[in-house]
Amino acid sequence: MPGVGTPGEKPFAGRTGIVTGGAGGIGSAIARALAAHGARLVLVDSDDAVESVAAECGAIALRGDIRDHGLPGRALSLVASGSSEPVAGPDLLVNAVGTQVRTAGVEVTEEDWQRLVDVNLSGLYRFCREAARPMIARGHGSMVNVSSLSADRALAGIVPYAATKAAVSQLTRGLAVELGPRGVRVNGVAPGYVATPMTADLLSDADNVARVLARVPLGRLAEPEDIAPAVVFLLSDAARYITGEVIAVDGGFAVT
Repeated sequence: MPGVGTPGEKPFAGRTGIVTGGAGGIGSAIARALAAHGARLVLVDSDDAVESVAAECGAIALRGDIRDHGLPGRALSLVASGSSEPVAGPDLLVNAVGTQVRTAGVEVTEEDWQRLVDVNLSGLYRFCREAARPMIARGHGSMVNVSSLSADRALAGIVPYAATKAAVSQLTRGLAVELGPRGVRVNGVAPGYVATPMTADLLSDADNVARVLARVPLGRLAEPEDIAPAVVFLLSDAARYITGEVIAVDGGFAVT
């Protein structure tokens, strides 16, 4: 895998990748960063905006619901369509897909619970599983899953969401153990409070923002562009001896 490189270099040139949640705040920032470093991408999202993000990145857009069991296969087919390798598949996988429900844990409906599990965990797992197969066959590959600071901290009002993200972190570590001997690295990032459409309802309240910032040593909310460099690093050869890590990108929230 290539190193991170310096500005203007293309360390991911010749590499292919898939980004789920590619139209979202964090996912689109990651896609732009990887494209700027030379990666050829397939961006997956249910939002129409994936088309414009893909056009900006010179990527292929794949619209679809992450809950669709056939979606990973279609994404891999798009990666393979432009390859001459005997075993074609992505060199890189980023799972930035996610959804949220903000309500007391005991008041979450069965429908919302199932949606959180299906989107945040099951859909993500299927992309890991399907991408791993060609990576194993070729003896190299790197994955990054987007977890959350809530995976390791008890926070009221997002209990089911936090449970799915804790599962994502543990899935990441377990896959790292299984796939490491096959040449595939699996890591994660755990963002803190990031200004995205998914957090807009929470962060539109000045009191909520003040409570959050009181716990953030760096004194500000994150932007999606704060998360992307950590993902680029973990995918790169600069992190070639790192696997099974879920790196907090939270402005120091986790240590307060």
